[in-house]
Amino acid sequence: MPYEYLEHQADIGLEATGATLEEALRDGVTGLLNLLVDVETVEPREEVAVQASAEDAGALFVSLLNAVLATIDLRGMFFREFRITRAEQVNGRWIAEGVLTGEPIDLSRHAVEIEVKAATYGGFLAEQTDRGWRFRCILDI
Repeated sequence: MPYEYLEHQADIGLEATGATLEEALRDGVTGLLNLLVDVETVEPREEVAVQASAEDAGALFVSLLNAVLATIDLRGMFFREFRITRAEQVNGRWIAEGVLTGEPIDLSRHAVEIEVKAATYGGFLAEQTDRGWRFRCILDI
């Protein structure tokens, strides 16, 4: 499974894995989107670019999740999928860019699941192994 939810006292943990950095980041965002809304109720009407940067790959995971949450709030949209277009280290800084696909929020059609306020460093884990990347953080709900 590319992502899974972890039990936490008051919040929820999110762990994402992938053979590549791109896969792990993509699957983390996918896990977040599926936690927020039933993505099957969201039509792929618009594409919105999202980007994040950080000092290391683990912080990039948290930064990207928060960038997605900010995009949802600022654009008033729900998204059904995320396509990563770039994930690399440039001049000592990690950068991720991608495209979210979705539509404006319509509460009469969208089945809202859980409201997530932010991705945090609680329970944080970032590691690269022979099998790929694994990231973990706590989502503040």
